[in-house]
Amino acid sequence: MARRLSTILVIGATLLGPHAATAAAAGGMSVVVFVDFSASVRGPERASFRFELEREILPALGPGDRIVIAPIHHRTLTAFRPLAEASLPTPPVFNGWLDNQLKYERQVAATEKVIADARTQLARDVTSIFARPYASPYTDIFSSLVMTEKIFAGDPRRRVLILMSDMIEDNPPHKFDTMRWRRETTEKLLAELEAKRQIADLSGVCVYVSGATAPNAELADDIARFWKAYFHRARADFDTSRYAHVLLHWPPSKGCRDSGL
Repeated sequence: MARRLSTILVIGATLLGPHAATAAAAGGMSVVVFVDFSASVRGPERASFRFELEREILPALGPGDRIVIAPIHHRTLTAFRPLAEASLPTPPVFNGWLDNQLKYERQVAATEKVIADARTQLARDVTSIFARPYASPYTDIFSSLVMTEKIFAGDPRRRVLILMSDMIEDNPPHKFDTMRWRRETTEKLLAELEAKRQIADLSGVCVYVSGATAPNAELADDIARFWKAYFHRARADFDTSRYAHVLLHWPPSKGCRDSGL
């Protein structure tokens, strides 16, 4: 009987201990935000990006979530450095067989303080980010997407990418606002990128675009069609309802397909 009881306790500790913590971490959300600081994105657009980060994106983060904020510029692959990042810890899981109630409550309080401190630091970081006079000469969105694949590699959480950009690729040899768009342009460009291994693997990544615009409606439509084809080729979870001048349908509840879209 004693051996059986011991076996039950061990099994219970296994189920309610590390397994529960791992499950909680896997249920979190991993968010990558790439912000366009090129010359084509001006004051009002940057103010909108900051507002959405402060009032919508950061408040949506919960325990177990991770966020990385980085700039879109002309040296994303060779000189990548996040502007801000944080991982919010998951609360401890109470094990009624092994845990002391007072110790558990202290652990909960300590975790809540870590989360509060991380939120405060993120808010400070965002203020600092938009106070700096960034002015990248080019807009290399393609490299930012390749870097996104690297950031998400091995992350078991729900993965969400937010691109805060006008989505006008402007990095030689690709200049979306000056090139001539024809019916075959999108497929030709995708084939070129695929040959250079510049189409990221974004399998299952929930993609949002905020800030999409162009000098005229025709060009805006051409660019939007290209990005729809790109994200389809990249196997991302993409829907045109999340491609807009502002952040729409945020946040996803359990993932893009569970957000009522």
